[in-house]
Amino acid sequence: MLEAHGMAVEMRKQDEHTLYLTIKIYGDIAYDDFREMEQQLEQTLATMDNPRIRALVDMIDFNHWEAKAFWEDIQFTRKHGDEFGKLAIVGVDLREKLLATLADWFMLSSQVQYFENLEEARAWLEQEEP
Repeated sequence: MLEAHGMAVEMRKQDEHTLYLTIKIYGDIAYDDFREMEQQLEQTLATMDNPRIRALVDMIDFNHWEAKAFWEDIQFTRKHGDEFGKLAIVGVDLREKLLATLADWFMLSSQVQYFENLEEARAWLEQEEP
């Protein structure tokens, strides 16, 4: 039996500069899953002036990345990392915490936090950036 997998993506513009991005990852992430999300996000960002992204990545039901998808994520982060103001990663084990640490290294101009609770992550994203 095949296990459900993929990404549910929600994008909401607060104004012409701020985009709220919510990504729920479940099961295994394939390259095609990530690429589809990436294309949607790039189309939205192209319509914005000096975009700042506040992103919530829910990895509670995440299993693992296909290697090609993980590499694509790294490339995407290098290209768009400066557009992220805040990134909240929610998970339940060490690998998500390590991923948050890696994201923090690549996204020097962004605030990156790891959470084990969705509501705490959402509250943190709503706080103003310093």
